[in-house]
Amino acid sequence: MKTTKTTAALLGLGLLLAGCSATPDPAAQTPAAQHETQAQALQASDTWAKAAKDGMSAGFGTLHNAGSQAIEITGVSDAAGNEIQLHETVGTGAQASMKQMDGGLTIEPGQDAVLEPGGSHLMFMDLKQPLAAAQRTSLTFTFADGSSAAADFEIRNFSGANENYEHGGQKPEHTMDHSKMDHSKMKHDG
Repeated sequence: MKTTKTTAALLGLGLLLAGCSATPDPAAQTPAAQHETQAQALQASDTWAKAAKDGMSAGFGTLHNAGSQAIEITGVSDAAGNEIQLHETVGTGAQASMKQMDGGLTIEPGQDAVLEPGGSHLMFMDLKQPLAAAQRTSLTFTFADGSSAAADFEIRNFSGANENYEHGGQKPEHTMDHSKMDHSKMKHDG
C-alpha cells in the first residue's frame, strides 16, 4: 500500500515537472499586437462634421494609431452613400486650396492625424441628405489591409470650413472658402 502511494506521488511529480519544462508553442508567444488589424489600432476622438443642408461639408477630429504598426486609411464611407474624400491643404495663405490626398492617410504607431479646418479633413462631396445639427452620423474607415472601423461624428453648426476646392484645375459648383473661418472657436491640440 505504501509503495502504491509512493509510486503515484512520484508519477504525479514527474508529470508536473514535465509540464513545467515543456517548450511553449511559438505562436503562443507572439504578441497580440502582431495579429491586430489596422482597424483595431484606430482610436477616434473629438470627431464632428459641419451641418449642411446640401452640397459639400467636412468632417474633423483626431485619429490616433494605438497599434505597433503604421496604419493607412484608404477610404471613408457612410450609410447614406455620400462620396467622402480625404483632403489636404495645398499652398499657403490666400493661395491655399484643398485637394484630395494622393493615396491614403498614413498614421505611424503612437501618432495622431489631426483633421481640422484649414488642414487635413474629410470632405463630403455632394450630400445625398442633410447633415442636421445636434444629430450624429457614423463614418466607416477602410484600411490598406482590408479591415474597417466605424466612428461616430457629432453634427455641429459651424460658420467656418469654407475651403477653396481644387479639382483638376476646375472648381466644382459648390466651393468653400477657408479664409472666412473663425479659428478662435476651434479646439487645436498640439
